Amino acid sequence: MIAYALNHVYLFLVILSRLLAFVATSPVLSIRIWPAWGKIGLAAVTAMLVEPTLSAHVASPYTNPGEFVVLLLEETSVGIFMGFFANMIFTAMLWAGQMFDLEIGFSVVSEFDPQTGQNSSLTGNFLSILFTLYFLGVNGLDGLMLAVMSSYKFIPVGSLHFPSDTWQFLSHTIALVMTFALEFSAPLLIAMLLSDITFALLSRAVPQMNVFVVGLPAKLFVGLTMFVVVMPGLVYLFGQLFQMLFSHMDTMMKWLGG
Repeated sequence: MIAYALNHVYLFLVILSRLLAFVATSPVLSIRIWPAWGKIGLAAVTAMLVEPTLSAHVASPYTNPGEFVVLLLEETSVGIFMGFFANMIFTAMLWAGQMFDLEIGFSVVSEFDPQTGQNSSLTGNFLSILFTLYFLGVNGLDGLMLAVMSSYKFIPVGSLHFPSDTWQFLSHTIALVMTFALEFSAPLLIAMLLSDITFALLSRAVPQMNVFVVGLPAKLFVGLTMFVVVMPGLVYLFGQLFQMLFSHMDTMMKWLGG
């Protein structure tokens, strides 16, 4: 009876290690404005809900400390990998904003991003905040917690393995995120390119015109106008990014679980 109860305690600790790692690295949940006790409490409550649904046998930290530590490291790696993967999808908005700011001239301005804890571009931070609000509005946070809870169906305790094509999978995901960021910023970048070509031709046709004095505010006006034009399409793009997040998380869990 005591051994049965202790196994549940050890299993709870193992589950908690995966959930804590996920909360510490996942988007929205890892923001520094949330207190540490709140993150630990969320992971602990979720672990209490998951533990009764599992029946895995966990090695005792007293009789097999090495095996128990390895199991903790494996579960922590699963949580970190899932959180990093979800966070990488969120960076699509940051990359799109950085590309736009580089062309319009906002790259010299930076703001503190609470999502990453670092300075980010003006437009990138704005898009990241908008997507975070959209994510919370469509109950994306519930989806994240349900995803990590269902991860035990695909990746049972102690069954983590990295296939030989790990780096190919990661590079493919990064390429998808960068492609999405480029597709979003493409209309803005094309508008900036056309404005550069226009002012290059004007500088040849009217040599007396100071292109730098006229071009900088004109590019700013064109860029902001195009940004306003594409704003109505943000909801559709956010929906596509939201679907990509959870569909690829499902693929990733099946891939890690073999």
